[in-house]
Amino acid sequence: MTLTALKIFHLEQLNNKIFALLSTLFSRLKIEHLIKQIGIKFQQLNSRYKKGHHNEWPFIT
Repeated sequence: MTLTALKIFHLEQLNNKIFALLSTLFSRLKIEHLIKQIGIKFQQLNSRYKKGHHNEWPFIT
C-alpha cells in the first residue's frame, strides 16, 4: 500500500469515527429534547388534574 493510499485509508477511518460520534451525539440530543417535552406535558397534566379538569382530554390546550 502506498503512502497516499494509507493516508486516504486513515482519513476515511477517521471520517467514519467522527460521523458515528456525531450521530450518537445528535441521537442523545433528540432523546433529551423529547424527555423535556414529555416532562412539560406531564406538568400540564398534573396542573389540570389539580385544578379539577381531569375529565378533559390531556395535552389539549
